Amino acid sequence: MKKLIILLLFIPLFTLGQYSTYYGTYDVNAFVDVNANVNVNKNVNVSGNVNKTITTIDYGALASANAQREANRIESLKVANEQQRQALIEIAKDPNKAFDYGIDNNLQIKGDNAKSVGFKKFVHYHKIPNQSLFTRTQKSAFSYQNISDNFIKSEIELFLPFKPAGIKDKTTLGYIRESFDGIFNSVEDVAKLPKLIVGEYNEEIKAFVHKKEINKTTIYGIDGFKGTVIYESDYEYVIKDNYYAANNGIIAYAGARYSGDKDEITFEELEGRRYYFRKLIEKIISTQNVYDIK
Repeated sequence: MKKLIILLLFIPLFTLGQYSTYYGTYDVNAFVDVNANVNVNKNVNVSGNVNKTITTIDYGALASANAQREANRIESLKVANEQQRQALIEIAKDPNKAFDYGIDNNLQIKGDNAKSVGFKKFVHYHKIPNQSLFTRTQKSAFSYQNISDNFIKSEIELFLPFKPAGIKDKTTLGYIRESFDGIFNSVEDVAKLPKLIVGEYNEEIKAFVHKKEINKTTIYGIDGFKGTVIYESDYEYVIKDNYYAANNGIIAYAGARYSGDKDEITFEELEGRRYYFRKLIEKIISTQNVYDIK
């Protein structure tokens, strides 16, 4: 359970290399309707263009292409009946439906598991997204991933809330101090990821940082901040969203990560995938809850 507190950036080690110029300008202002009509029998090519920049991205086209990808994949699945198949097609058109067709998960946390995050016991609730889009992994307390047909990995990372004042393990407290220093004074400052400098190679994460941004968000029903960092190593392009909130001595954290091999995908495709799943992931993260806390 101590591994629940190890977070922020999950990456391998790399050496310095040649980096993309995609984020040469940082002003993006676009709108897209994800609920685009989908013809499940038509294949769509969403290959990137090395000359494109963030200012040329067409979120509408990418969202439609992502919906098409999922619909094509679902079309090939063996499903029990036509009603189930139609539900899956609905999910492909609008991934937010994976929440509606998901499973309510109420899990009692007690004993050593509860003590490791500073409590005696509590019940944790979150919505498990429909498995047609996301499958369970063991990366965090509750983590789910989707791998597209062009090998973009989209991950949801849910962590149990933790109360530092109740944690006895010194190693765990060390992780908290390193990752959340000052969060009770300013969640916003922590979410800004001050150690990562745009336009510079960061030795700690072994990657070049292209862009950062911060936005208001909700996690566990608490107002918080989402700190985003976009970076690349010698092998991967990555967009990482980190969700933070702090209230009454309790820290809430969650993450979403989009990544892919530089030889196979582009930043534009990562941006499209992130936009396609954004509403679903925000809803899963914001509606988490804990109750019967002791």
